[in-house]
Amino acid sequence: MAAAAVAQPVIESSEVKSALPGAQEEHAVYVDDEVPSGWITEHDHDDASQRSPSLESVRDKTRKAPAPAAGETQPPQYDYVVQAQPDETPPDRQTQAELEDAGEKAREVHVEASRPRQQSPDRKAMQELPPGAIGQAASPGSEVEDASPPSEGESPVAIPEPTSPASPSSKTAFHRWEEAEVASLGGGSKQAVRLFCGVWNLHGKKAPANLNQWVPTSPRHHIYVVGTCECERTIEKSLIWSSKARWESQMCRHLGEDFRMIGSHNMSAIHVMVFIHRSLWRYCWEARTCQVATGFANLVGNKGGTQVSFRVGNTTMLFVNAHLAAHANKMKERTQNLHRILADSPLRSRKDLKGVHEEYDRVFVMGDLNTRVDASRAQVDEWIMEKQFDKCLAKDQLLPLLKGDPGSGSAGFWPDFEEAEINFPPTYKFDKHSDIYDSSKKQRVPSWTDRILWRRDPHIKSLAYDSVPFLQCSDHRPVFAQFEVMVDVEDWSGPPIPDQSGRKSSVCCVQ
Repeated sequence: MAAAAVAQPVIESSEVKSALPGAQEEHAVYVDDEVPSGWITEHDHDDASQRSPSLESVRDKTRKAPAPAAGETQPPQYDYVVQAQPDETPPDRQTQAELEDAGEKAREVHVEASRPRQQSPDRKAMQELPPGAIGQAASPGSEVEDASPPSEGESPVAIPEPTSPASPSSKTAFHRWEEAEVASLGGGSKQAVRLFCGVWNLHGKKAPANLNQWVPTSPRHHIYVVGTCECERTIEKSLIWSSKARWESQMCRHLGEDFRMIGSHNMSAIHVMVFIHRSLWRYCWEARTCQVATGFANLVGNKGGTQVSFRVGNTTMLFVNAHLAAHANKMKERTQNLHRILADSPLRSRKDLKGVHEEYDRVFVMGDLNTRVDASRAQVDEWIMEKQFDKCLAKDQLLPLLKGDPGSGSAGFWPDFEEAEINFPPTYKFDKHSDIYDSSKKQRVPSWTDRILWRRDPHIKSLAYDSVPFLQCSDHRPVFAQFEVMVDVEDWSGPPIPDQSGRKSSVCCVQ
């Protein structure tokens, strides 16, 4: 099937532009520097730096229409995108009627998109928050100016669904509640909160434009926690330019105006951000963030962890996104990394406890933990082809430590945590844009490097744990988990007022 230039109207409205055919593609769309040949592409027509070579060649070779003579009506202007078509009819041979029909369809889409949306009945009631509630803060869902330098050779590309035995053909197994919308909390001590946790090492690439396959907005969750490693830039580039403003803005727009980012922290290429639904705004307070480096001399942030903590009513919550030491023979170093991240956390206030994770009610640790499978590449390939993941997991480095003795020094803090059952293929290491595990000279053994753990707690219920095989811009696959977490909001009337009875007044005068 040959690539032909098809004329379509240039629509100035952003709403209409997003509604044109191609904007509703179900496949993932990536901003990347390598585009598999033969796939449909779409581009921002106003930014020359975003154009791929194939699109630029079409623009340059397209014959321009002559200027209209005096008294003639100026015909509508059209731009060109590369699409797969069964014939090779050039755009200048299309009839005027066809072009006018395309413009009429676009105007109908514009009318439909401009209709006002109805507001939910309880929306207005939830907007009224007590003094001091988190909802009074400025919404990060507004447009955030991108402070990062543009990457070269960016090009969106549609990726096909996988057909390799290493990836299941079914859709991602999200847990779905009977009610898609989240419910407001009551006033009891055991209120169930929906929690979503997602992790992904993007290998220096930007996240796909459509995040629904990884971070679902239906069903909704009360809390979204998203941790990434090497998002938008590699570790080396992130040591120089580490801004994640564009990535945070994208997630704000994806979740919508009902969510606000209450905390985020970035250390080089390790980033974590937390969003809460408007039904929790009045209960959320004391948000804090920090970082702990475990790289060279425990100073360089190429490895380590970023942390966000906050309170929901009377319940404290802590989320840690970590990127631990690499290589198969470095499990001892990874155990030491985790110990330092939790023991030396700036959020820690009590020295009588082993680590910061013992000071919080609900604790989650996730990220690229870099744990490997201790088996040969040939063995693991055979097990994966036969979907015998249990044999691979029997050689996993982390599972024995999670089941180890909490008092054992060699196991570190691992026995304090648990993990849901793994029923998905190893998430590392893939060739880019494929389901093929590492075919380079190194022939790395497929492993579950990307994990989501939580401190053992009867008030945390795991509902789903899976990877997303359809997102293939990185050598890792994204992983997510869904939980129901119990929080205490009984007798909650707002954050306590600090006691200042013993505080003395002081005056400083500078002349």
